[in-house]
Amino acid sequence: MAIRAVYRDDEGGRSGAAEICLKCGVCCNVAHSCHVMNDHRFNPRYTFVYDCLASDKGASNPNIWLCVSCHKCEETCPYEVSPVHFIESLKRDAFDAGWVHQTIRTEVNQIVTTGFAFPLTGATERQRQTLNLRSLPPPPLADLTKIADKTHIAEKLREAKQ
Repeated sequence: MAIRAVYRDDEGGRSGAAEICLKCGVCCNVAHSCHVMNDHRFNPRYTFVYDCLASDKGASNPNIWLCVSCHKCEETCPYEVSPVHFIESLKRDAFDAGWVHQTIRTEVNQIVTTGFAFPLTGATERQRQTLNLRSLPPPPLADLTKIADKTHIAEKLREAKQ
């Protein structure tokens, strides 16, 4: 039985429902494929991709945030389906609905407030010196603030459901 799913294209328009997946499991069970298959909740009969695409929870399914958009599922699918596009669409829907995973909330806050995706420490600067790399320039925080204001991302994150 195929899984029916709906996704948005990059411009935000709906592409409609499509029969997309035959639940063969190849996308998640090929050696070195989906990293999420190390999670005990998923197995050859109930894969991560199937969980995301067939879930009754849709955008509120917390497992969609496990996908790192590596596209390995797309590369290994014998039917040339791109599950990652559907999962990314679910993430956009989740964000729009306020279902933002705490990890994403923390990551976005880190970027908007510091300009970096991870905290920089004195060790970072010492390592850069050891490697003869120049010091990192100050991040464009004013620009990041403008972007966050115009996209209302900070507001959306504050309103996000826990």
